Amino acid sequence: MILVREVFQAKYGKGDELVAIFKEARQQWLQGLATRVLADLSGSFFTVVVEIEVESLADWERRIAELFAQPGSADWFSRMMPLVESGRREFYTIKA
Repeated sequence: MILVREVFQAKYGKGDELVAIFKEARQQWLQGLATRVLADLSGSFFTVVVEIEVESLADWERRIAELFAQPGSADWFSRMMPLVESGRREFYTIKA
């Protein structure tokens, strides 16, 4: 099992808007997957993390390709991008 963590630094004051847009994506496209949307309590301000559990890296690649092929994903992405200053993706093997 793999944990994918997408860590975003929202533009100043845009953290809540970014959380809302990721919750929208979770309801629309990520149903059936173990997901969480996290917001900072300490550290860099306006950090938003999306965690998704998948079976393997191949499963992740397949799912992300399917997600970007969905109707409405380009519109969603165009609404998300103006809220983000930077971001990164991390992959972890779940051991327990």
